[in-house]
Amino acid sequence: MVGVNQVLVISPEKEHHEKISAAMNKCGLSSICCKKFDEARIFMTTQKFGVVFCHDTLPDGDFRGVLSAAKATPVVVLSRFAEWDHYLAALRAGAFDYIACPPDSAETERIMWSAMAGASQFSAGTAH
Repeated sequence: MVGVNQVLVISPEKEHHEKISAAMNKCGLSSICCKKFDEARIFMTTQKFGVVFCHDTLPDGDFRGVLSAAKATPVVVLSRFAEWDHYLAALRAGAFDYIACPPDSAETERIMWSAMAGASQFSAGTAH
């Protein structure tokens, strides 16, 4: 069954796919990985995800397009830049959080659980 027990990882970096997928597996979640926004958009229109992890720059766009396509699904931005300005720009654009790469497993898990909890509270609060 497809549902919020899976995450989407959008990154041109294979190492990032592997690290995030390994962290999700430890949490009992599955992940779908893709390298481009166009590929990810297809998944986002046909499946539900608990969290979307997206690299800040993609071969065919950036995280802002993903934020728009993800709708109410929390988006965590992955970046090579561990800089405050990049972090703030991602949050201002609507990202749930921001992870400097390569992603740390424990931090990835913590952010994922936080995003999923926030998303479930949001959907429970808006369902009338």
